[in-house]
Amino acid sequence: MSGLRRLLGTVCLLVAAVLLAGCTEAPLPDPVDPSSPSPSPRPYLTIGTTDVITQPDPAGITTQASSAMAFNVFQRLMTVPPTVGDEEVFPKPEAAQECQVESVTVYLCILNPGMTFHNGHALTSSDVKFSIERALRLDVEGTGVSGLEVLRRIETPDDLTIRFELNRPDNRFNFALASPVASIVDEEVYDPDRLRGADLSVAGSGPYRVSQLGEEQVRFDRFAKYIGPTAGLQQTLLLQSFPDSGSLEQAMTEQRVDAVWRGLGSAAVTRMVAQIAASPQQRTEAGFAEQRVPGARVHRLHWSPDSPLRPDAALRDAVNVALQGDRTLDSIVPPTVAGYVPSFDVGGQATPQERPGRSNLVLSYDSTVPDGGDLANVVRSRIEAAGDMSVRVAPDAAEADLFLVDEKAWTPTAEAWLQAYVNSPAVGSTVRVQELMDRYRAETDPVIIEGLLSELQKQAGADAVLLPLDQSDEPIYLAEGTSWTPGSFGPGWQLGLWGITRA
Repeated sequence: MSGLRRLLGTVCLLVAAVLLAGCTEAPLPDPVDPSSPSPSPRPYLTIGTTDVITQPDPAGITTQASSAMAFNVFQRLMTVPPTVGDEEVFPKPEAAQECQVESVTVYLCILNPGMTFHNGHALTSSDVKFSIERALRLDVEGTGVSGLEVLRRIETPDDLTIRFELNRPDNRFNFALASPVASIVDEEVYDPDRLRGADLSVAGSGPYRVSQLGEEQVRFDRFAKYIGPTAGLQQTLLLQSFPDSGSLEQAMTEQRVDAVWRGLGSAAVTRMVAQIAASPQQRTEAGFAEQRVPGARVHRLHWSPDSPLRPDAALRDAVNVALQGDRTLDSIVPPTVAGYVPSFDVGGQATPQERPGRSNLVLSYDSTVPDGGDLANVVRSRIEAAGDMSVRVAPDAAEADLFLVDEKAWTPTAEAWLQAYVNSPAVGSTVRVQELMDRYRAETDPVIIEGLLSELQKQAGADAVLLPLDQSDEPIYLAEGTSWTPGSFGPGWQLGLWGITRA
């Protein structure tokens, strides 16, 4: 078994999940330091992770860690239930009481009456209009804003009604309204022309409000006046970021966390699995039970649109072929998503195109991602072994040729998984890819839709600017007395706080 496949096979030991409600708000207690020794019992339910929330403004959220802020603190007009398996999913109202199609280019939503932001300001149709127009104006790369670009104008005939006029038919527009970038912010607080700083208050209307936002710790308190389908169960929760897998595992041993979401490396997960298997109570030695979210972790390798080497088709092919023998995911759309079509070769040996000279590449990865460094080094090894390529690994580099990403789509749909590719296909494919996507979004015939998704995925395979690597489960560990309602996650299996509680 090769190094990458062995590593991915080990990483593939991961979790399941969450949903529900609750109300009544108590005065805020004083902040505490959950990293202090022996908090027995901890005053607040504490979730440990290596993820770090770096962007609290939903118009600028591009990472899975920061998406926890969007889905727990803000609301959108629509939401999409996370799915297991490849069944088709449909949006459901969240902040909206209902949304309906008035014509092929007009979409109408009615807000739930009586909604407020955490600061007490009324949430009206004007805030929705402001939020979506602001997201389009800021146009942050890596968000889901491209799904909103079909908008021609937004009208708000009264405080509860939002009328979206589109510039062309788009049957997927309701999914765009469920992405983090479509989150509703308070127009009295947020600047229309710039992202809100992390040092300023966060004003959302979701099931939890932020009462403390630090680099390593975020405190969430249940919002008693929340109106929507995911009211919180626990009064106060702390999301505590740890520097690495070892620190997080030590916190579990010392009973300093109630739950663990992302952050444990494959060696730590292997130890947990062995301890659980040996325990009559099916718990680790520290008393944690395991749940798994099937297929919720996906590794992909992105060519940066800014890389001067990206236009070299022969080089892209060489990198793609170098990883073929270890690849276990054969499309940029995972097989657990409706519309998936195999489009990348898996296994075997292939011969890349001949090309002159040697290429020097820079590979970046997120150092907070479990096993990120190990996987980056194995990817480097495979690429260099193919010949005529050198790879320098640069953790957390903002500029690189290749980015190794552990990511989730904003919604459990094929177009969400295709988004990064559609936004930046290979040179020469832009017009064709955009035409295919426009036809897909306007189409209603399931057979034609399936064919268009197939063409898009096969074009992605030919372009090789976004390479699938593997898909595995995501683990959650719960201390005794802590429970997480299955299904309580964001649309793309993002962390949802509303379903976790401690007895």
